[in-house]
Amino acid sequence: MQVNYAIGLVEVSALGHAIIMLDQMLKAAEVKFVATERKLGGRLVTVVVTGEVSAVKAAVDAGIESAKSNGVFKAANVIPRPHEEILKFLHLDEEKEKPVNSESAATHVGKVPSQKAKEPAKQPARRRGRPKKSAN
Repeated sequence: MQVNYAIGLVEVSALGHAIIMLDQMLKAAEVKFVATERKLGGRLVTVVVTGEVSAVKAAVDAGIESAKSNGVFKAANVIPRPHEEILKFLHLDEEKEKPVNSESAATHVGKVPSQKAKEPAKQPARRRGRPKKSAN
C-alpha cells in the first residue's frame, strides 16, 4: 500500500495550549486532525495531522510558532509518505477499530468503542462494637 500524504506531529506541554496550537495549525493549511496523545495527565500532548506534504509542513510551522510564543514547545516533525507500518502505530490503519488508551479515553480521534459501565466495588461489612482482645 502506497501512502501518498504526510504526517505532521507537534508535541507541547499543557492540554489548553495544544488546543490553541491545533486551531492555528488547522487555520494555516488544508490538513486533517487525526490523532492526539496525552500523557502525564494532559501535561504533555502530541497532536497529529495529515495532508499534502506542503500543507502539513505549513501547519507544523504554524504550530511550532504558536507553541514557542507560549513557551510550551517540546518537539515537532513532518514525515512525508510514511511507511505503511507507521499507520498501525498511530492507529490510522482503517482495518481495525481504534483502541481506547488506558491512560486517556481521548487519545485517538474518532468513535470510541463502547464499554460497559463498571459497578462500584462492594465494601466489606464493618464490625460493630469493641475489637476483640487477642489471647497472648
